[in-house]
Order: sequence, then C-alpha cells, then structure tokens
Amino acid sequence: MEIQVITITGEVATGKSTIAEELLEKLEGWRKANTGQKFREICASRGWSIQKVSFLPDEVHKEVDEWQKMVAETESRIIIEGRLAGWLTRELAHVFQVFCWTPLDVRVQRYMEREHTTEEIARSEIEFRDQQDVLKYQRAYDLEDYRNPSFYDLFIDTSKYTPEEIADLIIEKAHLKSELRAEA
Repeated sequence: MEIQVITITGEVATGKSTIAEELLEKLEGWRKANTGQKFREICASRGWSIQKVSFLPDEVHKEVDEWQKMVAETESRIIIEGRLAGWLTRELAHVFQVFCWTPLDVRVQRYMEREHTTEEIARSEIEFRDQQDVLKYQRAYDLEDYRNPSFYDLFIDTSKYTPEEIADLIIEKAHLKSELRAEA
C-alpha cells in the first residue's frame, strides 16, 4: 500500500517539529497536522498555560488522540506530529511511523536553547513530562511504553543526523521519492 501519512513521534526536544518541517519542504503537496498546536489551542481557549498540558484531564488527551487517528484515517499527504501519533496509527498500512529518540543530555541542551532556561530547569521539566506522559498513557490506554520500537517503521537517534538527513531517510524508507518537490 502507498504511504499517505507520516507520523513523527518522540519525547520533548527530540526534533519532531524540525523534522516535520524539513519533510514539508521536500514533499510536494504535503501538509502537517500538529497535536502540540491542538493542545496549545485547547489550553489557550481555557486560559491555561501550555506547560500544564501534562495536567489536562485524560478526556482532553483522548479527544486529541481521536482527532489524530481520524486525520490519519481520512486524510492523505499529511504529516502528523504528536507524542502518540505512531502508536495510535500502528495498524494502518498507509501510515509510516517514525519515532525520534535522543539522549537526555542532548534533549536538555535543545530545551535550554528553545525555552531560554537553565540546565536544571530544563532537565527537571523534561523528566517530569516524560514521566507524566508514560503514566497518562498507562492510565488512559493501558499502554506500557509508547516508546517501544516495535510500534514504528523507523526508530532513529536524532542526535546522530541532521534534520535534512533524517527527512531524506524517511522519504527513502517510506518510498516517497515520487512525492519530492522539483527543487528538492
């Protein structure tokens, strides 16, 4: 079956957004569905800080998860970036699931630069979110660990490659050469 959807999954500061953007630059007619943005919209509509996403009720997370799955089932030429996107679509043959993994120290450095914070705060916030995510998915889906490589077509350490190299690898592994922009 031809790949119509790419999911980009990973923990905080693993390069998901950057890789998704690189893919968008390379793939003609593809667009992005961003679950992080969906959560930001929900938080903004309720006057909550996006930093509180780990504390949102399970029902809100499940609503966003259902939205991700519906997008994957009904849309084509779309990149879904989200923490559970790969796991949620694991049984869909037209979806290519990517998991972005990066050592914690690299993630801390990236987070510090992105959020303009200290190493101590970055490490604390990343570890807290990682722990909360795992607990939330266990509670909501009885999912032991969404980071299990068996759920993904490509499980990659994003600290070892440039975003462009990763995008090229995804395109190659998903057999999307025919989708490339003329200038790519």
